[in-house]
Amino acid sequence: MFQALTPQALHAQFSQHDHLLSRYQAYWQLTPFQHQQLPWHNPGLLNSLQSLSETQINQLELEPALALAHFAEFFPELSPCLEQWSLTPAKQQPLSTPFWFNTGIKGRKAEQIQAFSQQLSDTKLPILEWCAGKGHLGRLISFHHQLPVTSLEWQASLCEHGEQLAKQLNVEQHFHHCDVLNADSHQYVKPQQHAVALHACGELHLQLLRSAVQSKTQELSLCPCCYHLITGEHYQALSARAKQSVLHLTKQDLRLAVAQSVTSGQRVQTLRQREIHWRLSYQCLREALSGETHYQALPSVAKHWFAQGKPFSDFALWACQQHSLTPSANLDWQHYLRLGKQRHLLVRQIELVQHLFRPIMEHWLLLDRSLFLQEHGYQVGLTELFPFQTSPRNVLIQAALA
Repeated sequence: MFQALTPQALHAQFSQHDHLLSRYQAYWQLTPFQHQQLPWHNPGLLNSLQSLSETQINQLELEPALALAHFAEFFPELSPCLEQWSLTPAKQQPLSTPFWFNTGIKGRKAEQIQAFSQQLSDTKLPILEWCAGKGHLGRLISFHHQLPVTSLEWQASLCEHGEQLAKQLNVEQHFHHCDVLNADSHQYVKPQQHAVALHACGELHLQLLRSAVQSKTQELSLCPCCYHLITGEHYQALSARAKQSVLHLTKQDLRLAVAQSVTSGQRVQTLRQREIHWRLSYQCLREALSGETHYQALPSVAKHWFAQGKPFSDFALWACQQHSLTPSANLDWQHYLRLGKQRHLLVRQIELVQHLFRPIMEHWLLLDRSLFLQEHGYQVGLTELFPFQTSPRNVLIQAALA
């Protein structure tokens, strides 16, 4: 059985996080791309940011703890808050999994479902797998714990593939093709169940929480992801405590909670940085051509646009077409690349400060979910399910009706 948190502990932690987000709202509730200068009236902070070399910025971006220490004098309450965020370590009860069982499952995904299944050793109830995909998690749980699994998935092809895998591996797993956001999905959520969800995005895991509470589902285990993928433009708090907060969070605000990711390979990082540089260089060009200074987004494009040897001019001409702009034939592309580099540096400086509040935002959202369950009669625990390198969305919410 997981270690349950007391109502007092959850309320105290939520209040602490809510206070910090409210007090320092101006430092995180913004869109860096929309600014042409550092947006704060804090001379000491501005001097600190502007004195950083590109090498130092690189280091602070890669090491959040170092960034926290570097800016501690301006935000002295952040470190104590994060130090008090103490999660119960995941139970180390290795369960044997034959190598052939994970055939076709990528390495990190295999580690995630293995860690998840290991937390369910006390489970005796039938399993409901929410947003199952091909059912890798449910299939492993069924194999490890000899439990029947009902898997819900909205893509029919994945349901068919999952059914085939379940038959091949002789596990008791049955798929239902349905949209979990549709009211019809509620028929599958029952009291005597253990509902599980690994990285169900935004509104999908919110719907599971609402349905489980309504049905009084006995046990839940979920690892939230992509908090910003919600149906409305603004976040609707779940718990009574979060509804009292002065914060009004937009989809853009929620993106901050997932701004940190596992470090990619050097090639991917290079392409990503070039893409940001070029998009900002085009923004400078757009401002010159249109006279408008507000940031205007562009559609996503394939990464080959930013490969080594590709000219910025091709991307910029395509971008101009998207916004119905006509640049002159003798345009100085290098001039706008230089302007874009300066704007890119500015964005990175702003993000260094904004991202100090990333874990505070994610904790706030996790605590809102936990308080919601606790308000409906559940004992709730929070566990660090696997290392950050396996996935940065590594917090498992476990709940059981008292």
